Amino acid sequence: QTELRNLLTEFYHIVLVYPKENFTIVHNDEIILELPSGTEKQRIEAIFGNPKRNVYTSAFVEVNTETELVSIRGFVVKPENATRKAEQYFFVNGRFFKSPYLHNAVMKPYETLIPDGVTPSYFIYMEVDPQTVDVNIHPTKTEIKFENDSVLFQILYACIKESLGKNSF
Repeated sequence: QTELRNLLTEFYHIVLVYPKENFTIVHNDEIILELPSGTEKQRIEAIFGNPKRNVYTSAFVEVNTETELVSIRGFVVKPENATRKAEQYFFVNGRFFKSPYLHNAVMKPYETLIPDGVTPSYFIYMEVDPQTVDVNIHPTKTEIKFENDSVLFQILYACIKESLGKNSF
């Protein structure tokens, strides 16, 4: 089960980047997940939600900004839908990565909006000049270093804050 869980984690890192491709994962001759082509939102729903009811992704707001340094798009959960178990994904130029620093840029706009103990889910896709990213700082290649990480932090923070502000009820 642990190996299957690890495999699924890596599978999600790939299929969330390529929503226009069909994917099927089989374990012990049983289809675990069949993903038809679609949009990023449909792919997220197919993996983490109920694709027939769109319950999962209806709890999200879209984020989208374009600057000279970075293009950001994706989805963050509405504050009232934050939970104890969150799905949190960053992608840059089609590659999954982890960043505690940029995670804080996403969390900061939620500070006064969610109670302690709950966390927002997010799916953030960024495009930057490949020359400004170093993926060779960790053997797993999931931790990366951005040339302009403090500026990127501010852009991401502002993007999330604006999206949450526009979609507050």
